[in-house]
Amino acid sequence: MRRALGLLMTAGLLLLALALAACVAPAAPEAAPMEEEPMMDEEITLTIGMNELVTSLDPPTDWAIAATWIHTNMFDCLVWRNRETADFEPWLAESYENIDDTTWRLKLREGVTFHNGEPFTADAVVWTYSRIIEASRDEFITYNQWLFIDQMNVLDDYNIEIVTATPEPAFLSKMAGTGCGIQAPEHGRAQAESGADYMPVGTGPLMFDSWIKDDSITLRANESYWQGKPDVDVVIWRNIPEVSTRVANLLTGDVDMIVAVPPQDWERVNSNKGTNVVDFLTTRVMLLALRVGPSSTMEDWSGPTADRRIREAISLSIDREALLGLIDGMGVPVLSRVTPPTLGWDEQFINQLGEYNPERAKELLAEAGYDGEELTYHSSTRWLAQKEVSEALEAMMEAVGLNVDLQVLDVTTFNEQVYRPNRNEEIYMTALGNSFFDPWITVLSERSDRRERSGWAGPNADAADELIRAAAVNMDPEARGQQYVQIQELIAEDIPYVYLYQMRDTIGLSDKFAWDPPLDGFIWLGNIDYTANN
Repeated sequence: MRRALGLLMTAGLLLLALALAACVAPAAPEAAPMEEEPMMDEEITLTIGMNELVTSLDPPTDWAIAATWIHTNMFDCLVWRNRETADFEPWLAESYENIDDTTWRLKLREGVTFHNGEPFTADAVVWTYSRIIEASRDEFITYNQWLFIDQMNVLDDYNIEIVTATPEPAFLSKMAGTGCGIQAPEHGRAQAESGADYMPVGTGPLMFDSWIKDDSITLRANESYWQGKPDVDVVIWRNIPEVSTRVANLLTGDVDMIVAVPPQDWERVNSNKGTNVVDFLTTRVMLLALRVGPSSTMEDWSGPTADRRIREAISLSIDREALLGLIDGMGVPVLSRVTPPTLGWDEQFINQLGEYNPERAKELLAEAGYDGEELTYHSSTRWLAQKEVSEALEAMMEAVGLNVDLQVLDVTTFNEQVYRPNRNEEIYMTALGNSFFDPWITVLSERSDRRERSGWAGPNADAADELIRAAAVNMDPEARGQQYVQIQELIAEDIPYVYLYQMRDTIGLSDKFAWDPPLDGFIWLGNIDYTANN
């Protein structure tokens, strides 16, 4: 009670003193603003609108281009492509030396750590590639690409020799190819033993944070990246399949980068404050794959395109010049997948419109006795204006008398039902790239044991098979290049594919960031610059 009374008296005296002071004191000057506590730096977040995401975070299990982009930000390879010249150069390997036709010695970079703190050593190289070549294609879609490795001999923690099964002129290309990202061995072995869900741990510029399947993937900057921390803190890859939605999100600032801005939206993006469009030539070639015969995945197939005359009629029905107009010039007409600067490219196939002759196409259909049997034509919405181009091609083919059933599928359905199992009927449409920058990958599907796409057979197919196998072990670049020209000529004669155009592509980008697409078109963010307020 006494303590309560004391508190009341003290409070009363304080109030009286304040009242008196207010009566006699002069007006106080305007108070100076208080010095604010220094704010912590805000995280720099880059949000990317994608037309698809990964199906797996494990590099050798998914070779779709979107997956490869995301993987290469989490994982580094021993050898990779220079971001400006596309020349192969040491990456996690500090140097490499070709000892003989089958032996390569690599000096590994010291002082590099994985995202979980494990040191990068030769053990990681052995673990990464052994788990692929000791598995199967059912487990790793890139399995066949890595069978060129015969032995890996560890000389010490930072020196390793890789012995190839045969002479390997494309060694550097393959070492920089799909699934090349080096994985943390201790972490990987523990996961394999426990059966835990796969968790990506690499040495790349970005580290895995979270994945909401079919929605988004969040990566965080690797503060200890051996090339220096990237100029962003967080990267969010969002799945936005609809192009109009991606563009709208860029214009409102909900995303900072988007893929595949169509030409009709360029002016909107470029005139919008804070956004711009960057276009570039890719290695991807848009094409029609024609079924010629059965394959391991379609043993009982038979159809009209087994007749070369019908395949030629399809080719002659196509007006490539009109297609280029439809895509606003976002392509270069080609008659092959081997494009510059890849070894073996040839002027007879590049920047060529090919023959457009609908009248001759009609004659060929009559000569073949074509009776109107339906041709199933699968396409998707993955690439720039692909739906519109697919419809134009359907109209061109039907104009010469072909009965075409066009089925434009969403990307996931197309991959699951047509493309990855290679269960196409007569025709499917896709774009195939060559981020390897070597011709071996462009003709691999035409080797006799790899003809899932076309089922190609006959004398020209046999000759191509022989050349493909010979070129694969030819260490003389000039002679090897000529072999690939001959392979392209054999393909052109039998027409298991109709090549349309080498694609240009676009990136929509916020002015907050500066980034130039490299020659391979990969969205690798170790070299992105944050420009706002700089």
